[in-house]
Amino acid sequence: MTSIRKIEEFCKSIAPYELADDWDNVGLLVGDENDSVDKVLLALDITPEVVEEAQQIGAGLVISHHPVIFDPLRAITPDSAVYALAKNGVATLCLHTNLDRAEQGVNVALGRALELKNTAFYPEDYLLVGEPEKPMTAQEFALFIKEKLVAPSVRFTKGHVTRVAVSSGGGGEGVELAKKYGFDAFVTGEMKHHQYLWANTHGIAAFDAGHFSTENIVIEPLRETLANAFPQTKFIISRQTCPYSEAASLK
Repeated sequence: MTSIRKIEEFCKSIAPYELADDWDNVGLLVGDENDSVDKVLLALDITPEVVEEAQQIGAGLVISHHPVIFDPLRAITPDSAVYALAKNGVATLCLHTNLDRAEQGVNVALGRALELKNTAFYPEDYLLVGEPEKPMTAQEFALFIKEKLVAPSVRFTKGHVTRVAVSSGGGGEGVELAKKYGFDAFVTGEMKHHQYLWANTHGIAAFDAGHFSTENIVIEPLRETLANAFPQTKFIISRQTCPYSEAASLK
């Protein structure tokens, strides 16, 4: 058994809370730090299904990337994850923008998954930059991303890929930083229409691989780090999958 307090203190050491944006909500959001747990479930999001999964395996703590409490709560109803967590005594530790900016965090994990070399990290910009193993066309790199991230689909703009910037999740605004720093390709999890237009105008091969796929990539490295730090506690990855499917995908 390990106390939740010890697990939280360790998480602070690898993803300090001061790295989080002011608007964010990170830390122990549900539960008592004095409780001890022998099983911990890790998930990108906390949904009622994830809480049920935690109950089924006997996990007293769920660690997630996205905060289960973000906007002010006006009601806690039986169909909400917060209600299920509190009712069943399952604590929740959320590591969000602090994990995005951490040296062992989301963007570093994304760069590793895409096998980038000669990397540099710009945590203040939520950006990791590097080079692919070899230059590729935009379509070749899109197929590579889809395979490495097991993404339902990858949207992309035209171009060639020799120097890559990545910013996980909803990091579409980073496409302009990619240009600023002299990169010809940009990978993220969500892009807006005007950002695709901007990428085409400025010669950036931009890739949108989905919010879930570009962030869930951190869960296994995080599990391994925690398991090594607390060998007496079992850390388990949730069965949670991408919440959407695509009718068509790259062949």
